[in-house]
Amino acid sequence: MHCIIPAAGKGTRMRPLTWSIPKPLIPVAGRPMLAHVIDSLLEADVDHITLVVGYLGDSIVSWARAAYPHIKIDHAVQEEADGLASAVLLAEQYVTDGPSMIVLGDTLFAADLSVLRGETRNMIVTSPVEDPSRFGVVVMEGSSVAKLIEKPSEPISNLAIVGVYYFASGRKLMEYCRELKEKDIKTRGEYQLTDAMQLMLQSGEPFGILDIKGWFDCGKPETLLETNRELLNRNGGFGTPVIENSVVIDPCFFGEKTVIRNSVVGPWFSGGTGVLIENSRLSNTIAGADSEFKHVMLTESVTGERSIVHGSFCKVYTGDDSVAEI
Repeated sequence: MHCIIPAAGKGTRMRPLTWSIPKPLIPVAGRPMLAHVIDSLLEADVDHITLVVGYLGDSIVSWARAAYPHIKIDHAVQEEADGLASAVLLAEQYVTDGPSMIVLGDTLFAADLSVLRGETRNMIVTSPVEDPSRFGVVVMEGSSVAKLIEKPSEPISNLAIVGVYYFASGRKLMEYCRELKEKDIKTRGEYQLTDAMQLMLQSGEPFGILDIKGWFDCGKPETLLETNRELLNRNGGFGTPVIENSVVIDPCFFGEKTVIRNSVVGPWFSGGTGVLIENSRLSNTIAGADSEFKHVMLTESVTGERSIVHGSFCKVYTGDDSVAEI
């Protein structure tokens, strides 16, 4: 199956991390966001991925091809941030009349996608939310999808579209995305995929919905840490650091060559390779590769690669090559 993964955003709410690393490659629970996404797609027999990239796009494509050599990976470049439907349309040359999925590059989820094999309807993955005005929503009539609305101003439905879609025909999807642009139908200044799907629905294309087991937000540092905790709690810890006179409180993820001396680490610590922790207390923290922590009490923090943090109790969000002496 083919899947289009839009991953062109700049991740401005995640700066300074995203000055040097694209948002889909930010690690959570020890692996890049995009790795969690692609692993979930394997259940649906996805063997062809089109990445729609922009900011730092070359690094996303290079990483994906190296990490998943058994999957055909091509890409398109989105020059203008003019909406999800426009981004999807850039992948038109790669789609066939067979099924295509769309999954946002920073949408982490838990759902049984194997049920999509052989599905003849278009399917939308949904989840109830408290504030539907932030999302595209599905309005149901009985067991059927009756209407799709992007970011409703009135609470007509609380069933949010979470960023995972299945279309029985990739080419048909492209026809409606193109129609949306030709008719210049925009919501809040952008060509929305929800509006393209509404055109499909009005033309008699059937849609069903798929329940989701978990939906994890990685939009800003606070929610990234929440997702890190949730995934570690679900999947358990990983890695065997060198431990000297120290205590590890599970669950934690440790990259290779991690060294912990005279410290207490965890719960919910996730670190890249080559992390050094000395005389410190770290919990609920994501640490980039080759970072160094000495004489600190650190919690609810995210650091980029090669960061150096020395000092006392604090919260920090740092990009690559940062130095914090507190």
